[in-house]
Amino acid sequence: MASDMLVDLLKVYSPSGREKKAIEILKEYADNLGYEEIVIDEMGNLIASYGQGVTKFAVIGHIDTIPWELPVYFDGISIHGRGAVDAKGPLVAAYIGLALAKNLVDKKKAKVYAIALVDEERDSIGAKHLVNSGFKLNGAIISEPSNTDGVVVGYRGSARFSIVCQGPGGHSSSGTEHSACEKLVSIWMKLKSVYSNSNSVLNSTPALLKLCCGEDASIVPRYGEALVSIRIALNSNVEEVIKTVESVVKGFDNCTIKTLDYTKPVKVSIGNIAARALVRAILRNNLKPRILNKLGTSDLNILYPTVTENIVAYGPGKSELAHTDRESITIDELCKGISIYHDTVKEFLKLVK
Repeated sequence: MASDMLVDLLKVYSPSGREKKAIEILKEYADNLGYEEIVIDEMGNLIASYGQGVTKFAVIGHIDTIPWELPVYFDGISIHGRGAVDAKGPLVAAYIGLALAKNLVDKKKAKVYAIALVDEERDSIGAKHLVNSGFKLNGAIISEPSNTDGVVVGYRGSARFSIVCQGPGGHSSSGTEHSACEKLVSIWMKLKSVYSNSNSVLNSTPALLKLCCGEDASIVPRYGEALVSIRIALNSNVEEVIKTVESVVKGFDNCTIKTLDYTKPVKVSIGNIAARALVRAILRNNLKPRILNKLGTSDLNILYPTVTENIVAYGPGKSELAHTDRESITIDELCKGISIYHDTVKEFLKLVK
């Protein structure tokens, strides 16, 4: 069932903002898996659950993907397609694993949720809606690929900036001293010098996402705009990063900056109940848990600590394949993830007693 379920979901191209059809397919599978209550909320999130108890546990994944569709196929070993590992594969494992744990749960004492959020790859409106609606849990696992044995306790933050520069223009023969485009390039080079571009959770790193300037004429660009992202180190904070980037831009005449959005870095305790339950579940499946910090961000950044402080991230599949043209997950990884999610429910309910 797991392979069929994942292939069906992968065949539906669902980049952020276009998740509706994939959510409807997942809803049908959730019903067949025996979830007692299945709701699509006003943001488009799918919330499936069973039980009525006061102890509430959830595995929360996302059904949207980055843009750029990939061919979907199963070669007998691995399932390929956009979202196979980030994060429809882990989501399928979660929905099946939690459904199989239904007979372990005293429904009068506990309620178990499998949740598929929308828009994680863009603005996380699905996760933000959970926060704003007052949704509360005793524990949660964020379903993200962690190489099947990884326990993710930290994610860097991020901030996005729109930078606009203007200049007087002029004929190209007069040089580019006042070029709006050259100002933007200079700003970018300055930001690169301020932030080391090494992939480490201890460093904040910049990325130039978009650069637009110039015309199809021999005119020095009068106007240009850039979109810049800064990944924020675990040991840094959003306010420091915003202040630094604004300071760099203000050093150039006729250039302005706007902070579009930001997400704070997050680091949770490995001793929290959800993390301990997950570690036990991984050990039960004959794997050695690895404690990880990730370079990117996830909905864990949004949900902690408002929804719950007992939270950690885990998922089957190789995280290095996420957002690549080689995205895939093996059947072995998928089955191992199902078993670990199943056992995490059991271990969590033992710990909260």
